[in-house]
Amino acid sequence: MASWKEVTVRCLCAAWRPLWPECVLQRDFEGFEELEEEAVVHEIVSLGNSIGLEVDDDDVEELVEEHSKELSTEELLELHKEENETLKRSLTSEESGEEEDKEESRIIPAKDLKDAFFCWSKLSKLAEDYHPDVGSVQKAISVFNDNVMNYFWK
Repeated sequence: MASWKEVTVRCLCAAWRPLWPECVLQRDFEGFEELEEEAVVHEIVSLGNSIGLEVDDDDVEELVEEHSKELSTEELLELHKEENETLKRSLTSEESGEEEDKEESRIIPAKDLKDAFFCWSKLSKLAEDYHPDVGSVQKAISVFNDNVMNYFWK
């Protein structure tokens, strides 16, 4: 009995539609049938429970109520400030992580570097000579030089 409560309306409709289409309400794209709020809340709870969340009707209604309120200018500014601080922290941690990675990276043999530079110069020359869109090739080469090859030239 408890397992039937976990079966959603959507799941039942999807299962019955190929077998007995007349018993399943069809939705057209011009005007979807209006679902009662209670049925929608119940379906959200069922979906949440199916993925292992402990959710009940009150939780869903509380969440909807919280999101229906308009934020004041002060609240929006505070949210914006928090997002900026989070972004700054993540960028700072990425930069410090990159520095640690550089320190821990292996020493590349000179022969391998020489081979890489030779291959890159041949490839970039070939692309510049034969690709029809010279501008995009030059941009791509520049981006690759700045983001990849620059590390090895240092």
